[in-house]
Amino acid sequence: MFQNPQTGERWTGDQSIRKTLWTWALKRGGVRYRKPYQTRHTYASMMLSAGEHPMWVAKQMGHKDWTMIARVYGRWMPDADISAGNKAESIFSRTSGELLTRTL
Repeated sequence: MFQNPQTGERWTGDQSIRKTLWTWALKRGGVRYRKPYQTRHTYASMMLSAGEHPMWVAKQMGHKDWTMIARVYGRWMPDADISAGNKAESIFSRTSGELLTRTL
């Protein structure tokens, strides 16, 4: 994700990026210091808040299943999609209406 602007190669660790770019960028942006590793948490919470599927996010994060995502980021999942459940409600209400009509 982050490349050394001088070489075009990706950084091999966080020490170099912290000393040359990271600290400067945070100060310039007016953001309090945080470790580069914390960007993983920001990414995961943003993807879940945008409505991405938790299993997809888990794979992006390198997890084998979505249980870690549910445990750590679960608070961002329930409100992610205001239309959640509408598809099922539509299908089941239509199906139950058809069944009721057929039995009468």
